[in-house]
Amino acid sequence: MRPEIRLLALDIDGTLMDTKKRFPEINVRALRACEAQGVRIALVSGRSFEMMRRFARELGVHPLFAACNGARIEAGEDGPTLAEHTFSRAGAERVCRALEDSGLYFNAYSRGKCCMGNPHVRPSLGERYAHHIPGVTGDPGYPYETVCDRERLWGEGLERVYKFVAMGAPYDPGFDRLCAELRDMNLSVSSASRRNVEFMPPGVDKGSAVRALCAAANVSPQQVMAFGDQTNDIPMLLASGWGVAMENAEEAVKRAARQIAPHCDLGGVGRVLIECVLGGEEP
Repeated sequence: MRPEIRLLALDIDGTLMDTKKRFPEINVRALRACEAQGVRIALVSGRSFEMMRRFARELGVHPLFAACNGARIEAGEDGPTLAEHTFSRAGAERVCRALEDSGLYFNAYSRGKCCMGNPHVRPSLGERYAHHIPGVTGDPGYPYETVCDRERLWGEGLERVYKFVAMGAPYDPGFDRLCAELRDMNLSVSSASRRNVEFMPPGVDKGSAVRALCAAANVSPQQVMAFGDQTNDIPMLLASGWGVAMENAEEAVKRAARQIAPHCDLGGVGRVLIECVLGGEEP
């Protein structure tokens, strides 16, 4: 028997979004209906807060946010910031040095900024990261800058870093070498895709994010239904009372879940919400 669901913790890419980076209409309708019934919504993603708040507006809901895999927790699209977890300067320098030496393309995320490392490698990865273009985007008051400048990376770019992401070929052997080199730092390590590996400060993951979101929303973890598809979602599913993996999820994610939702291209999130939270009535 499922508990009363009072909070939805939702991964975005490959979960709430389909494989073409769109929100299926059934997901949008279901989320709005859940919110109208008093169920809180939380977007929990490896993406930046600035990008996530744009998605919230597109969805037409008013969520809590756990950005950068829980390194930044926000009470709403205009804050306030509830928690931030960042690398020390020395820790960030060590990780950045290892990433540069790896020869892999990588990003360093901080507040309002994403700095590119080894950018000369990016074209070899095809069109997947073609949208990583230097410049400033974002809403008024919430600018977000993509930086392609090594001097800025090693300057302001390593101040209060939320996470580093290395990108490469699927299951790139360079990922394992990086993890081995940095193991003694006890970092939180995960993947949002078979093509990347993410490094966060110790103790920071989507599971810790769920616990922080529960405190903010005044709900029990047993009252949380969480949805995800990649290994960085496993701590979130395990920390929630009802973990749901997408049909398109990695096998390890499915093993950690209590339920499997239809494929993200079929609006699997919305279909489960209709069945389990909205009483079977499609909004």
